[in-house]
Amino acid sequence: MTINIKNPIAELRVTTGYTVEQLSLISGLTEMEITKLESGELVDSGKLARLLAVGSNRQN
Repeated sequence: MTINIKNPIAELRVTTGYTVEQLSLISGLTEMEITKLESGELVDSGKLARLLAVGSNRQN
C-alpha cells in the first residue's frame, strides 16, 4: 500500500511556477537546501520563511 502525501512546500513552488533552480536564485538558498526543505529532511523556520516570502511575492 502506498500513501501519497502532498508536500505543501513543493506544491507551493510548483503552483507559483518556479523551478528549484529559479527559487534558489531568488531566495538565496541552495538548491540542496530547497530540496531538503521540500522533502522534510531539513527543518529550519528561517529558511522556510524565505521560501514563503518569495512564493507570496510572485507576480504572474
